[in-house]
Amino acid sequence: MEPNKGKFRIRLNLFDSIVLIVVLLVGAFLAWNALKPDPAAEEPSAATVRYTIRFQRMLEGTGSLVHEGDLLVDSIKNYQMGRVVSAEVVPCRTHVLNRDAHRYVLADVPGYEDVLVTVEGSCTETESELLLDGGFKLRVGNVTYLRGMGYMASGPVVAIEREGLT
Repeated sequence: MEPNKGKFRIRLNLFDSIVLIVVLLVGAFLAWNALKPDPAAEEPSAATVRYTIRFQRMLEGTGSLVHEGDLLVDSIKNYQMGRVVSAEVVPCRTHVLNRDAHRYVLADVPGYEDVLVTVEGSCTETESELLLDGGFKLRVGNVTYLRGMGYMASGPVVAIEREGLT
């Protein structure tokens, strides 16, 4: 006589089910981590970059302190930002509500001036970002807090020009 063999059945209680699900999730995470491409595989390339910063609301007359050749340093984390190529003093303007016309208009701010500063520095370029050699992530719109020889200023990056890759 043959022994009576029934169908193979697994009976799982709630605790066993939770443990099984956790083990499967951990295994799937480890497999995904092992198979995903390495982000360091992006090869950064060295380049020279020129970017323009608008130093906002400097006291009138202090824009003349910004000279060509000044080394700019980030005031917060001491990143080297590059050297000043040119500086242009422009009137400080802001949006003011014109109550008669019911719209905002640009108006000069008395006692203040803006300075458009063009800075040149070396950077590494990847597919997703420009990273200055000091470590600052360069993007249009980023507000910078900088210091130079005899002055401190802040303002947004308004333009970026990339030069030839090396």
